[in-house]
Amino acid sequence: MKTAIVLNCGTPIKRRINADKIICCDGGYNWCDVQPDVLLGDFDSLALPEDTEATIVSHNPHKNASDGELAVYYAREELKSDEAVFYGVLGGRYDHTLCNFAIMKLAADLGMTAKAEEDGLDLYFVKGEFDLPTQKGETISILPFGGNAIVTCSDNLEYPLEDLLLTGADARGLSNVSLGGKVHICVKHGGVLVFRYIKR
Repeated sequence: MKTAIVLNCGTPIKRRINADKIICCDGGYNWCDVQPDVLLGDFDSLALPEDTEATIVSHNPHKNASDGELAVYYAREELKSDEAVFYGVLGGRYDHTLCNFAIMKLAADLGMTAKAEEDGLDLYFVKGEFDLPTQKGETISILPFGGNAIVTCSDNLEYPLEDLLLTGADARGLSNVSLGGKVHICVKHGGVLVFRYIKR
């Protein structure tokens, strides 16, 4: 089950939303151009629409989790999703962006594949082995998130990362270049954010 999670980034979603189920987090509804299956949040940034057929999942504003975090748990526990694709990870407040990276990690920790689709960018949170389709010359950045990471292989990149420790205090994985075709990445320890800047 593939579930789209639309976050309240404050700007229109430019990628086509495509999933089996769609969850809009609070004000993310304002930027979603398709009918969601679920509206979830504390609704501090959205007046509930009267004409929606979506399931309403309301939370107390005095909660200990973001709407995006609660949406990840809902996708996994209620919808039994094994794949989460996020929209609106970027474009809002910088602190929200960091929290959005964290909820991508949460999705992966709960056993889902975690991908974000932004304008001109595919973003993944990766643990273990991962295959990434690319075009030659695309910029690929591999950055640790949530702690140090060890990358043991990165096939089909101009600058190979082999048995390399990536820490939050260095930029060794920044701005690599695809040689074309499938890039294969092995993360032995920890997790990484993989940025693929799509060649137009």
